[in-house]
Amino acid sequence: LPRTSSVDEDSIDLACTLSRSYDLGDSDLHHTPVIKMGWLDKTPPQGSLIFQKRWVMLDAQYLRYFQNEKEVYSKRIIDILSVTEVLNVGEQKFEVVTRNRTFLFRAENNSKEEWVSVLKETIQQRRSSMEMSLMNFSFTSGQHDSGVSLISKQGYLEMNGLRSKVYVVICADRVFLYGNAEEHSQGVGITYIEMNVGTVKSTDKRSFNLTTFYRTFSFLAESAQQRDQWVEALQDCVSRSLSSDVVAQKIWAVEANQRCADCGAPHPDWASVNLCVVLCKCCAGVHRGLGQSVSKVRSLRMDEKVWTDNLIQVFLLGNNMVNLFWAANMPPSEALHPSSDSEKRQRFVSAKYCQGKYRRYHALFGQQEALNKALCSTVQTDDVLETLSLVFCGADVNCYTGDPELPSPVSMAQHYGQILQVEFLTHNHNTGRSLINQPSAALPVSHTGYLFKTASSIRPVTEGKAKGDFSRRWCSLNQGNFSYYESEKSSSQSGGMKMSDVLCLLVNPPGKHGYAHSFELYHDSGRVYLFGEDSSDKVKGWIKAIAKALVPSAAEDLVCWPFERVGRFRYTEGQSHHSPLLGWFSLGGSRLLLLLHGADRVENIDLRKIKELSMEQEAGAVVLVDGGRSLRVEGDRRPDFQGWLSGLQQGSGRGDGPLDKQQLTDTDVPVIVDRCMSFITQHGLKSEGIYRRCGVNSKITALLFFLRHDPRKVRLSEGERQVDDVANVLKRFLREVGEGVFNGHQASLPWLHTTSDEMSERVSQYQALLHSLPRVNRATLGAVINHLYCVQCFADENQMNMHNLAIVFGPTLFQMDGTDNSAGQVVEDLIQNYQDIFNVTPLPAPLSQISQEVSAEELVCKVLRRRNIPPQQGDYWSCFLVDNNQEIERPLHYQEQVLTIYFSLGKDCHLVVKKNCYMEAILTNIAGRVDVSRNGLIKFCEEKGQRGKGTFSRRLCVLSGLSLRLYKEVKVREDGRRCSSQPERECSVHALKVYCGIKRKLQPPSWYLCCESKNELIEWLATFMSLQVIIFL
Repeated sequence: LPRTSSVDEDSIDLACTLSRSYDLGDSDLHHTPVIKMGWLDKTPPQGSLIFQKRWVMLDAQYLRYFQNEKEVYSKRIIDILSVTEVLNVGEQKFEVVTRNRTFLFRAENNSKEEWVSVLKETIQQRRSSMEMSLMNFSFTSGQHDSGVSLISKQGYLEMNGLRSKVYVVICADRVFLYGNAEEHSQGVGITYIEMNVGTVKSTDKRSFNLTTFYRTFSFLAESAQQRDQWVEALQDCVSRSLSSDVVAQKIWAVEANQRCADCGAPHPDWASVNLCVVLCKCCAGVHRGLGQSVSKVRSLRMDEKVWTDNLIQVFLLGNNMVNLFWAANMPPSEALHPSSDSEKRQRFVSAKYCQGKYRRYHALFGQQEALNKALCSTVQTDDVLETLSLVFCGADVNCYTGDPELPSPVSMAQHYGQILQVEFLTHNHNTGRSLINQPSAALPVSHTGYLFKTASSIRPVTEGKAKGDFSRRWCSLNQGNFSYYESEKSSSQSGGMKMSDVLCLLVNPPGKHGYAHSFELYHDSGRVYLFGEDSSDKVKGWIKAIAKALVPSAAEDLVCWPFERVGRFRYTEGQSHHSPLLGWFSLGGSRLLLLLHGADRVENIDLRKIKELSMEQEAGAVVLVDGGRSLRVEGDRRPDFQGWLSGLQQGSGRGDGPLDKQQLTDTDVPVIVDRCMSFITQHGLKSEGIYRRCGVNSKITALLFFLRHDPRKVRLSEGERQVDDVANVLKRFLREVGEGVFNGHQASLPWLHTTSDEMSERVSQYQALLHSLPRVNRATLGAVINHLYCVQCFADENQMNMHNLAIVFGPTLFQMDGTDNSAGQVVEDLIQNYQDIFNVTPLPAPLSQISQEVSAEELVCKVLRRRNIPPQQGDYWSCFLVDNNQEIERPLHYQEQVLTIYFSLGKDCHLVVKKNCYMEAILTNIAGRVDVSRNGLIKFCEEKGQRGKGTFSRRLCVLSGLSLRLYKEVKVREDGRRCSSQPERECSVHALKVYCGIKRKLQPPSWYLCCESKNELIEWLATFMSLQVIIFL
């Protein structure tokens, strides 16, 4: 029978193909893996004998067919549970029969029997699985047996490009499209859309777009109200698709947790981690409005990192058991229901948790000392419910136990191994006793007492103040107002301020002033107020009270730790400096906590790991680059800003401190160590005598000075630095760093005393000692040994085998004089047994089986043979160095040595063998050339730094001989040819690495050349490749 590729008469065309580099087999578009796929012929439902060739895919849930193998969205989708039978009708044909439709397929190459067998087996397994799980999920109804529907919304919508409406069903984390409601009931649809790749946006009064990576679906609702309902339902679907059910399923294992603790709504997916109740979305919103000091709301689906095993165990108590305390005295008439309005919900939640209206009063209620004593006794047991009752009836979580070795209930619970008690107390360290006695959601902070105060100033207090400079004042903090008086009996205040006008609270280090403990308040008017006291507890009480009154309720986590300063600043994100927003910041040591505008949770930044910290002197601002985000904090000429800047600089790492005070990479390795080892790996692996030869002492000293000052700003390039100088910088740093890699002399002794004759016993001892090291020391030692392991892989060229490296690095790492051979023996053992001791995997195949001299061309051939991929006419395979974010890629020259490049790769890059889509055009271009050179106008941009705001401008680019030259001023001679006197930029072709694509934050020097068309790009790439061939030859 004849074939045709025309559109099915019973389907809707949603053609959207993937790019050639996209591998559908590796995609994450499906919840279940593909069981079978291939080409089949099928007929339209009208009975026509004209077969149409379709790409068919079968998984455990659906049978789908597509126009071709590159398409993302199917032409038809058939639910496996709707298939009643699969019939063999002869002549390589078979039928898939549903309740209302029959689909006729024809197979090729005698594969019919395989298709029929796999289909029958899949259908049987699907039905058996549903019966065993008692879920009995129906495609036609979208419901569980429990009666809880997985369908959040369904109905007709107009779809752009179609004459008739489509029936849209939002089910779980997918959106299904049907021709009509009848098809939905039959289990035969058009396609489904995975919402983990989708975004939803309103576009007009009644229209909205659903955009995925592959196409945009434009829908039109009947009214603006319906549009809003669809948009909200689709956005919820996106959230579900990006979340995880792992935590929810564990907590829902307790039947009581399958209903909201407040209103009884089914399947609640939120919780208050300090109140120990599982909540629905509506009640969670009310809880969040109470503030973090009352209820710490977290999602069961999206806050997976919060849910430790211990916290999950606490919640397995169940809503019913916890409500025996919270709702013990609740009248049925005041009970909340899932349909209750928001006003009633707010009144109920506030009464239940803020006022404790319905709680079961403890027998010791009102007896503070007895409550605290009972708490200290209960935390020694596993009765978490009793602890909850005590805490929320007034027991102080931070009370003194009477035991100096176990001073707090938390320490006592830890001592007795009550991990669930520790978990509960930790989440209630700043709630509980004061929480339940307040009638309002927000805690009104009040505090009174005597403090010593100096006269206010308009400059930061940089010099120490003697006790004679202070005056005793009665201070009062109440309802957001801080006031001070001559004495406790004075009726008129000497001065005061509103806490809303305070910009910053600074906690001074002990002993800075005459009074041992002090703090400063920076006012919006520019004045600075200094207060002090000799009593540590009194000052801590004031700091805690002022901090809570200073920050909004959502930012309370900013002040629940030993911070050094906390305050608010205006800031901008990205390159735009317009419309700054207000954010709250808390700084202490190397940690910066911040709550940005519109955020619902506090962020925690490790300053040692930020990518950049720079000061804009003229603008009075500091710029912080962290995780791809640029944050510009404005100083606004405030007197406290210089102190913030100094704190940020110290917290970001000091070169003269121990390892954990250094600037760190994301893997906890000091940047100094990482930069030096990366340079050696790229340029010195084959350098004979590497790490044994001496460099130039003046250059080594100068480079180490700059690296210790700010290693993030130091770029090591081959032309400016010698390999031996950098190698000696690394050795000197490791030898001189405070406490060394092994965390001090005493901690290093057990390493030197591992004298067992059996290597396996020594390896076990090394593993135990490695585990005992602090995190940064452990990561640094692992990185150094890994580097030395790579160096010895090239021992034939560099003459540095394991033994020679151990002789050099034994005294270096142990900071010894070299007379003790045991240090070298330890390092040699670490290198030799690197994979076992540090629990790392060996080189991936085929890299583990290739020689040190293998080229990119040889690697490609090995990979193709290993994957059984025969070379085809017109296929051009290459090895690419690809950025992890797929922003740039560089095809390796076929003679480049791969193993050296592999060892030099950072965590953001990897090697990929794939087809080179430009190669055919490039070879055609090269074949037609006579002269291997090119010149022409091109758009050029040079990145000035990690945050450089480069703009493109036209330059004359000349690529010839062995250099690339860029000219700014171009003149035209009488013969019409362009000429220029001196190039603005010039670089040797040998030093160039040509990447395709663009990456915004390449380390300088980086040149960006932008072509006007694909043909122009190919011509330039062809020229670069031709010159590279000349260089390698």
